Amino acid sequence: MDLTENLIAQGYDHIDILLVDENREQTTVADISLNKVTDLEYKLYLDPETITYHFDEENPYFQATQKDESGQDKMVKGFILEW
Repeated sequence: MDLTENLIAQGYDHIDILLVDENREQTTVADISLNKVTDLEYKLYLDPETITYHFDEENPYFQATQKDESGQDKMVKGFILEW
């Protein structure tokens, strides 16, 4: 199951994602309609093989490896912000 399918299975349909990397830099990806997104991993530059899910937390999130602008890998946490 991919990231979009996992989020939909958890009951999410319209979200923002707050990405926090290992250097504590933050980026918000706003206004994501999950029923319209086919490849959320690609949109967020994530390696699909590295995604781990933490939906049972008070503040649900996922962790993954992301490619930065220079092509280097960095770890990110993606916090799910519901509308």
